[in-house]
Amino acid sequence: MKTLKTFFGLGALMGGGLLAYAWGGERPLMRLRSYRLRWSPGADLKILHLSDQHFGRDDWVQQLRFSKLQAMLPVLSPDIILFTGDFLHDNAGLIAVERLLQMLPPAPLGVYAVLGNHDYAVYSYGELFRNMARSVSDAATPERKLSALAAETGELGRLAWNIYRNERLRFAAVPNDTDELIRLLTLYDVTMLHNRALPLPGHPHIWLAGVDDLVEGEPDLARAFADIPDDAGVILLTHNPDLAYEPAAQRADLVFSGHTHGGQVVLPGLGAIHTQGTRLPRQHAAGYFDDLPGGGQMIVSRGMGESTPFRLGAPPEIVWVEIQ
Repeated sequence: MKTLKTFFGLGALMGGGLLAYAWGGERPLMRLRSYRLRWSPGADLKILHLSDQHFGRDDWVQQLRFSKLQAMLPVLSPDIILFTGDFLHDNAGLIAVERLLQMLPPAPLGVYAVLGNHDYAVYSYGELFRNMARSVSDAATPERKLSALAAETGELGRLAWNIYRNERLRFAAVPNDTDELIRLLTLYDVTMLHNRALPLPGHPHIWLAGVDDLVEGEPDLARAFADIPDDAGVILLTHNPDLAYEPAAQRADLVFSGHTHGGQVVLPGLGAIHTQGTRLPRQHAAGYFDDLPGGGQMIVSRGMGESTPFRLGAPPEIVWVEIQ
């Protein structure tokens, strides 16, 4: 019996330590992840890719991340800067978005962005449980309260099942101030690529295209590619990498994406617990991909922030790409 108690005690201690590390150990460890890609139309381009900031209220993790950025960003000299969405966790993060924009290094060919699902809404576990409690409380009789409790518990179970099955998630969506975010980005000369494309300044043979978010927006790949000349190389920005596997995306030569956070919590053997319901495998939820339908290449960032306050085996990152 004493041995059994010791075993469970050690297990609880290790589990608690692992949980504490996932909450506070890995989340501030912002890294610079570098890639060298071969793509002849864009030879010699240097690209800074920033994704999934998930800015909210200022806290110690966010402060530590900004300290890392203050050390990393000034030594980089990108030609272009690409944002692939989820600037916001909630509206409190607008202040941090502006702070980041003020820190960006010069990019002579411009700064470009698309929106992510959380730029439209935050999926709030607090709101989810408040809605459950409200539904039960508003029921008029004990029988109806019991029925409401059973229904809400069933919905919670379906959410857990969808997480287990790696399905796309959407629940208890509380709107964010998307218009104010776009206004702020535009104020700092960020070009929004909302289902449209533009030629890269000084490089008419390269076009930048961007699409709206797959979950909360209205992405239109055909519209985004409509004006691109047939002989041009195409860089596509999409928050959700699912869109890169659509037949309409075959026009893209190089895709930048985010959304998955690298799985956020990655376990040995299993891989990512959840990859935000994308077509990426649990064992490869971010990084470099060359399996796109049209033969293009894709970089999926692990992102700078997270939707829930845990990271394990998938530290936050900014991405640096040099094209040869």
